[in-house]
Amino acid sequence: MYLWALMNFLFPSFLYALSAISIPIIIHLFNFRRYKKLYFSNVRFLKEVVQESHSKSRLQQLLVLICRCLIVIFLVLAFAQPYIPYKLGIATSGSKAVSIFIDNSFSMLGLNANGTLLDDAKNKAEQIAKSLNPADKVQLVSQDFNAIQERWLNKDEFIDQLKGLQVSPASRMLGEVMERQTDNLDHSGCQVKEAFVISDFQKSAMGMYSYKPETGISEAFIPVSAETKNNIDADSCWFNTPVHLPGKPEQLFVKITNYSTTVVSDKPIKLFVNGIEKATASFTANANSSAIVPLSYVPDKAALQQGEIKMEDYPITFDDNLFFSYKLSTNIPVLCIHPDSLKMNTSLNYLYGKDSLFALKDAAAGHLDYSTFSAYRLIILDEVTSITSGMENELAQYLTKGGGLFIIPPASGIDLDSYNKLFGALHLFPIGNVDTSHLKVDKLNYQSPIYAGVFEQKEHTNMDLPMVHKHYRILHSSNVLYENLMRLDNGDDMLDMFQYGQSHVYLLSVSLSDDYSNFRKHAIFVPTLYNIGLYSTPQQMLYYTLGKEQPLEVPNLNLPEGTLFKIKSISDTFSFLPERRVVNDKTMLFLHNQINAAGNYKLFAGDSLISGYSFNYDRKESEMTLLSPTAIDSLCKNAGIKNFSVLSVTGDTLPALLNEVNRGKFYWKYCILLALLFLAIEECLLRLWKE
Repeated sequence: MYLWALMNFLFPSFLYALSAISIPIIIHLFNFRRYKKLYFSNVRFLKEVVQESHSKSRLQQLLVLICRCLIVIFLVLAFAQPYIPYKLGIATSGSKAVSIFIDNSFSMLGLNANGTLLDDAKNKAEQIAKSLNPADKVQLVSQDFNAIQERWLNKDEFIDQLKGLQVSPASRMLGEVMERQTDNLDHSGCQVKEAFVISDFQKSAMGMYSYKPETGISEAFIPVSAETKNNIDADSCWFNTPVHLPGKPEQLFVKITNYSTTVVSDKPIKLFVNGIEKATASFTANANSSAIVPLSYVPDKAALQQGEIKMEDYPITFDDNLFFSYKLSTNIPVLCIHPDSLKMNTSLNYLYGKDSLFALKDAAAGHLDYSTFSAYRLIILDEVTSITSGMENELAQYLTKGGGLFIIPPASGIDLDSYNKLFGALHLFPIGNVDTSHLKVDKLNYQSPIYAGVFEQKEHTNMDLPMVHKHYRILHSSNVLYENLMRLDNGDDMLDMFQYGQSHVYLLSVSLSDDYSNFRKHAIFVPTLYNIGLYSTPQQMLYYTLGKEQPLEVPNLNLPEGTLFKIKSISDTFSFLPERRVVNDKTMLFLHNQINAAGNYKLFAGDSLISGYSFNYDRKESEMTLLSPTAIDSLCKNAGIKNFSVLSVTGDTLPALLNEVNRGKFYWKYCILLALLFLAIEECLLRLWKE
């Protein structure tokens, strides 16, 4: 009954022919057949047979009558062409606006019988445009969300515009696309609004999020699918250490993901750094799994290292290259703050002052220029007896910008209250009074980067470690993130590392005086403080993802007022001026999506090269898991979309499907089949009933 209430007829005037049902009824009521009398000498034995045959004859005639009536009904309905419209409760007459979204993301480079999926999608969009009337308006929406591209055109202008559509690095969620189409259609000024989405419907891009369906728009989804969905991508890369030194071997790890149902064996991969091939390797990846490939090399002498990882995988090629950039640590500025009455500790001066990697400067606590703090990567509090409120605030602000802090308590005269006030502001453990117990360091944290590579073998037995004669007790408290680097044999901490934002704070529980320990004369002293200096350099961002607006942080340089920043491609074929802002005393550059091609780029301040950045395409398009038409149907229903259809197009069936979408689901073929069925049943009743 519900379907009958929704049903419409293309030619309703044919329904008057239903009156023809009266013909078989009249024939049944007024049987015109003449009976011939036959005389029998004795009918006593035929009486029961006659009665039984008469009942069967009446049932046969009734069934034949029903079949004939149904034949007439379904023949009439077939000529009336019943259908159920898809567009319920929306305008179907008046001026029409059609918005067609073509997915031109990288996954549309896949191949099927019609070429690339993008070519197939453009061909289907052309067929949709050709089915429109000359007065209808149509627009093209792509992943680029280009307002100029989305102008309302007639169908001939639209077909011309299709020819220039190219693949794009952008990849948007389905909800974003439909919201864009809805907004455009609402401003079209037309009564009839239709939206088409032609895509491969990757599962990773099917989020609806905050999209609110509009009942006045009919939606049609046309999936296109590649013949093969296999793909291999260079997913990501990283170093295990953030410190990169000139002439020191590097080991780069590359994650390769195999999005296919077959094993990939001995696939070659190459590494280029600053345009020179540095390493080659091969990898094997199981079906639908990943492999980690280590690539070892020695960087050249250039401060800026820009690399490219290459492999070959057809036809999806956008994710075969991975670009990265980083700078070698050639100069690490260190500030040592000591009491006014003392000079800088000679051990610190010898370690940081004699090494060309570090640029050491010392300053008395009472004569500090706080404005210079941001120029240093590491600040050492060298046995300062008291922390002023001004120093406390400046150190906290310095750490928020990514610097490192190393705290060495004084041998005597410490102001514990001022120290613990600073520690509270920095979320460190407080310290207590001096413990004069004679102890020994019995545990090092070999898992920490500070001691990575220091020892050939870990967990040495009977290792010679520093002796401690007295130390400040570090008082543990809850809700403090820390990592113990060096522990005494009574369980007290000797060296702890705390996390403060993106910065590290190192707290030593002993003075460097010989009265406290032999730490400064011990062999472990040099690698400990050397690595603390190295790891004070900020973690470098190897690459950025195109399409995700992330500001670039510029190295802290004393540049003249009005200096212009310029970003150039390494081939010098592309350059632009980014927007410059100062955020929390940091110079940040905003690109506003002006870079749309993956690769390595250089940053210039005036004519001086100051840094480099790398950009890669979003790997979201790499996984070729597609939604089936049934899954698309369920997705739309769950999102609350009322007037939609999923068109599974094969060959040249799109025009017929479009006609069906515009008018609805036709049932005249079913009516003819039912009429033939009841005709066959009638024939069987007449011919086979006697048996």
